[in-house]
Amino acid sequence: MKLTTRIYMDAALQNMKSVSFFTFLQVLIARLGASNFEIALSNSLPPLFCALSLAFLTRQLPVTRGVFLASGYVRQAAFLCMAFAALLPHPVPFLLFFWCINAVAVMITGAQQPAIMRKWVAPDAFPQIFSNNKIIGIVIVTLGSFGIGQYLDAFDWMFPKNYVFSMLVGCLATFAGMSLIAELAPKEKQPIRLSWMRPLQECDRKTWWMGLNNVGIAMVAPLFVIYHVNVLKLSNSQIAYFVVTAGIVSTLLLPVARRCMERFGVLKVYGTAVIGMALAVLPYGFVHSFWLLLVIQGWVGVCLAVHEVASQTMMMKEAAKHKKEMAYFSDFQLVMNAGNAVGALAAGALISFLPMWGCFIVIALSRVFFYLTYRSSKEAESHQPSSAMQQAKSANG
Repeated sequence: MKLTTRIYMDAALQNMKSVSFFTFLQVLIARLGASNFEIALSNSLPPLFCALSLAFLTRQLPVTRGVFLASGYVRQAAFLCMAFAALLPHPVPFLLFFWCINAVAVMITGAQQPAIMRKWVAPDAFPQIFSNNKIIGIVIVTLGSFGIGQYLDAFDWMFPKNYVFSMLVGCLATFAGMSLIAELAPKEKQPIRLSWMRPLQECDRKTWWMGLNNVGIAMVAPLFVIYHVNVLKLSNSQIAYFVVTAGIVSTLLLPVARRCMERFGVLKVYGTAVIGMALAVLPYGFVHSFWLLLVIQGWVGVCLAVHEVASQTMMMKEAAKHKKEMAYFSDFQLVMNAGNAVGALAAGALISFLPMWGCFIVIALSRVFFYLTYRSSKEAESHQPSSAMQQAKSANG
């Protein structure tokens, strides 16, 4: 099978998993009676366990087919347990527990996959591959969200079994995609020796800054679920329209964003996406019109898609500067997931003492502040050499 075909098929299958398993998972958790705190935990615990996996386990495992497949099997078992946990009398704690197990395993495959791809793909080809992967994902998520949203509402009489059947489709898709990438992994056997390793040694200032931006981005996810499901009582189909709209607009604008990356640089496009998402949530708590929410969600979806492509491109470019690539990939994912975990917990804390509209305003202002920290630190650094030169001149004079 052609290399790009294998990569694009994996992207298609993984997005089938995302839309059939995860798109409505938090809606399911909310409809099962979860509290606002539990909804925040559902956004925080998975990335927290991803971060723990990256800090203490992932970086120590060799990049081999055996390790990649073993973590994939654990991930698959956790997926199945999550699907069937929805049928239990008190399912939310079990869903969160198996989601955490899945998070540990998914980070092993998630950190190893870029290292595997770097052995086969030229660095200059990554922006196009990531962009095409994103377009494939957007098309599948757009069509799939609409279809699954309609299906869930049509079979709402069998709740929660209608969600279970959808999640089982995602289990099959992720297993097939994992098998495709496993064929590219090195076949040699290497010993596994687990010991204490200090994480975050390969992090630079840009990585920390991107993680800080992730804190702000992650803060809105639980609030969207609470606002859409518990406050506005939107149906699955209405929530699916948010994904559909975001998907259509993203498909049209991602090629434009890719050309902007080539012309203006990845960092500027990344910054535009971050600021665009921050400004979009400012009026969110005041908006009750479904059609206006649809417009805002479409814009947020576009910014998220551009942000993801830009982040992945910067990660792959920065990897070439690090001798320990696997440690860098692990540290990068560690910081990003830690940011996601902190952001969701912060949102849970905000909603406990602020009204919904106040939470969105605080989040928007925080995200703008987080973004500006990088520019201010760069400007401070740029002034340091000139100040030193002036001091030297005055001393000589």
